[in-house]
Amino acid sequence: MKAPDPHPVLHSLRQRAERRRLVSESLPPDASPEVQRLVQELQVHQIELEMQNEELLLAQTEAEASRLQYVDLYDFAPVGYCTLAPTGTISQLNLHTSHLLGQERQRLRGRRLALFVVPAERDQFAEFMGRMWASPGRRQSCELTMRRADETTFFAQFEGVAAPEGADESLPPSSCRLVLLDVTARRQATEALTTSEARFRATFEQARDGMVLLKDQQVVDLNTAALHLLGYPDKSQVLGRSLAEFWPEQQPNGRRSQEVLTQCLSTAQERGWCRLEWLRYSPAGEEIWDELSFNPVQIHGRALLHMAWRDITARKQSEQRLSESESRLQLALAGAGAGVWGWELDSQLLYQDARAQEIFEMAPEGTSVVSFGRLQQAIHPDDRARVENALAQARHTREVFDLEHRLLLPDGRVHYVANVGRFSYDDASGQALRLTGLVRDITARCAAEEELHYKNRLLSNVLQNMPVLLARIGPDGRYREHVGQALRRLGLADNELVGQVATEVFPAVAPYLARLLAGHSENYQVSLLRKGQQVTMQCFGFYDAERQEVVVFALDITDSELFKEQATRLQLRQQQELLSAILTTQEEERRRIAEALHNGVGQLLYGTRLHLDGLPPSEAVRASKDLLNEAIRATRTISFELTPSILEDFGLAVALQELVGRIPSSLTVDLSLRGLEQPLPPLLATAVYRIVQELLNNVMKHAYAREVVVQVAQEDGQVYFSVEDDGVGFDAEPSASRAGIGLAGIRTRVGLLGGTLSSQSRPGQGTSFFLQVPVPTGG
Repeated sequence: MKAPDPHPVLHSLRQRAERRRLVSESLPPDASPEVQRLVQELQVHQIELEMQNEELLLAQTEAEASRLQYVDLYDFAPVGYCTLAPTGTISQLNLHTSHLLGQERQRLRGRRLALFVVPAERDQFAEFMGRMWASPGRRQSCELTMRRADETTFFAQFEGVAAPEGADESLPPSSCRLVLLDVTARRQATEALTTSEARFRATFEQARDGMVLLKDQQVVDLNTAALHLLGYPDKSQVLGRSLAEFWPEQQPNGRRSQEVLTQCLSTAQERGWCRLEWLRYSPAGEEIWDELSFNPVQIHGRALLHMAWRDITARKQSEQRLSESESRLQLALAGAGAGVWGWELDSQLLYQDARAQEIFEMAPEGTSVVSFGRLQQAIHPDDRARVENALAQARHTREVFDLEHRLLLPDGRVHYVANVGRFSYDDASGQALRLTGLVRDITARCAAEEELHYKNRLLSNVLQNMPVLLARIGPDGRYREHVGQALRRLGLADNELVGQVATEVFPAVAPYLARLLAGHSENYQVSLLRKGQQVTMQCFGFYDAERQEVVVFALDITDSELFKEQATRLQLRQQQELLSAILTTQEEERRRIAEALHNGVGQLLYGTRLHLDGLPPSEAVRASKDLLNEAIRATRTISFELTPSILEDFGLAVALQELVGRIPSSLTVDLSLRGLEQPLPPLLATAVYRIVQELLNNVMKHAYAREVVVQVAQEDGQVYFSVEDDGVGFDAEPSASRAGIGLAGIRTRVGLLGGTLSSQSRPGQGTSFFLQVPVPTGG
């Protein structure tokens, strides 16, 4: 509705006022002043009336514009407005009310509003209307469920007041004005909130995890599970206390528990959620790990923090075990030199860890993802078909892919790798998704195996063509393997003795086998006799603890032993012939010197004594005779020592007794002889006599001994003799400064005789010599 324009009317009023002014000015000049004054007053009064009329017109125009604006606001308001008669019928309503009730405005006028209230709440509506009529001018409100014309419902909030028809408030109300607000969304939100709070409370109380409500870090409420975690029987012991009181002052990382809690709660307020893991201790001192999650909540209009509390000790322990297991796995992978790789079938990409990259050598350093086709190209051309077949079979049968093959690297090198893996499948479709596997570089192992194969071929050739054998014997002493060309000399084929007891077949190996089975290594020589055939073997054996068996390598040295024996006999014979020649020469020279002393020097000394006997007695003659007698005795002793004729005439035993008898009385000699009834070969007897004579001379010259023990015995084809004194002793190293033939000469003579010499001496503890010489067969 368009408001009237007041401007043309005002313009017309001004034109009329201007004409009247002209009329007053046109009065006759002879008009009395009274007339002129009256006309002028009438004109002023007329102008005032017209101006008042003008103001009324303006006010009317503004009022009409306001009315029209009110009508627009009333009709098009976003809330419902309606007026009810005392009978409850709708007398006036706006468009939003008709929209809420679902009918046109014209059809709603005159209808009772209560008809649009659901039957169950009409009494409540009637009560609401009663309150309004009973309290005019007082605002009343209620919420009701309304049903539209199309039977759909909505929630409406009524705000209303009863008022009289006119301005006189003393009159009874003739109508009531209502405001209808659609609060369906708010009502649904309130119901949802109520349901949510109920559900939250049920969850809070019945949750298996601990639930706590906090206000400024103080415990406001908690459920039974939280009480159980804290170890308290009643809520009253916990409510109002600070949460940090129930944890130790410091956490394992050194931070104060209060500081950690404050920071986490602040984060929860800012971001809506925060989580932390805390450590506490049970009364028994055991570690307990807790997981705390915080989020802000509104409970009955109060801003609180909700805390979910879970004991994660078992999970922590599992994580620690998993971490330790992963560490062990990494150590195992590192120890095995294995790399981890994965093949994604949909993207055809190959994922590699650092070790796999080192083995495959297909990608630049730091690149862990490459096309699977690059690996296929790197496989050695001779192995590609075998690898593809193995992959296809593993994918089809869902078994483990396990294959060793070669890689041809870009620089031409060939690496051997061992790949093992398994395909993963989609549960729904059954299609293979990926292959995850391990790879190891076995180049060194393959090279070692090839080297081992080569050495095995060499060993096989050696066993087949050389006089050697290889035997393996179990803990029960039975042969497990027995091969080699050396068996042919015993008339045996390879492994002919498998299952037989070694000591029953060859009794001579019994002592050596016993030591080998005891875990010792043994290097020995043994003669084996089978069917009249004797074979000498040089053996080396050891016990293989891993395989629980004795391994023996043997070399047939029968021919070499024969040659060695013959050479030894020849050498011994030559040594004995040389010794015989030397000793014969020495003895002949000693005899010649003895005869010269006896027949030459001795006769001159006797002639000189006879001459002295013819001189007159005097002191000088007597002194000369004494010196001459001493010289004669010394000559006889030297002559005897040079050629002890008693050795040739009466044998070694009598000669040694005579030798001991000539020792000065200042040295006690204990002589022990045994087994010398059988005469020794002259050469040996002379050698033994000379050696004992030299050793006794050394004792008298160097040992400063009081007693010496001499033992000579013949038994089992050997002559054993020793000389032991209690003298000053000496350094046992040979000395070239010894008188006579010395120790070096004695060692040489004993060696030529095929014997042995050993000595024991320490300064201040005497000296002992022990000798053993074989008695030649055949005299």
